[in-house]
Amino acid sequence: MKKIISLIGLVLMLGNVQANAINQQDPQQMILGLSTTVLDEINSRRIELENNPGEVRAFAEQHVLPYIDTERMARYVVGRYWREASKDQQAAFVEQFTLTMMRSYSQSLLKLNISKIDVASALPDGEARVIVPTKVTQADGTTAEVSYRVFKEASSQSWLVYDVVVEGISLLVNFRQTYTTDIERNGMDQVIVAMKERNKTFQ
Repeated sequence: MKKIISLIGLVLMLGNVQANAINQQDPQQMILGLSTTVLDEINSRRIELENNPGEVRAFAEQHVLPYIDTERMARYVVGRYWREASKDQQAAFVEQFTLTMMRSYSQSLLKLNISKIDVASALPDGEARVIVPTKVTQADGTTAEVSYRVFKEASSQSWLVYDVVVEGISLLVNFRQTYTTDIERNGMDQVIVAMKERNKTFQ
């Protein structure tokens, strides 16, 4: 399970250093562009990123987050409590949720030794949504099926990632189970306070 969760972190946290070269008009090409350069980026900056979580955050903000709709993800993991939250609470949760993803995976994402990522054609998944399957092969021959759930943003007509499913395990479903329970027990404000406390190292 830890290896799968680390892999989810990897595919979310790392991407193409040449962000402007990513083609967001085609979902397969977008995932391919991110995936084919991730190995070189890890190898060239592995020690730097391992020793400095702040560099992981800076890299992700510049080169990865533009291709991920973190607000859409946050709305899903909060569920029905999103509509009950104020605008300030929503904004604070999105900010802390984004930091939580980066913080949670920054220490583990570089532990995997990946040798190859194969990207398949996009599969329809509803209106303006597709699934892009990939196969990740590690140096020891271990493989994992990783699927990106991607949607077309209406105003820009660009494709954005909003979920990653590794061997049938959805990142969003895992987060939703955790956060809806915490909000029900403690309330939105207290959950945000707790997130800020845990995210101090990434502030």
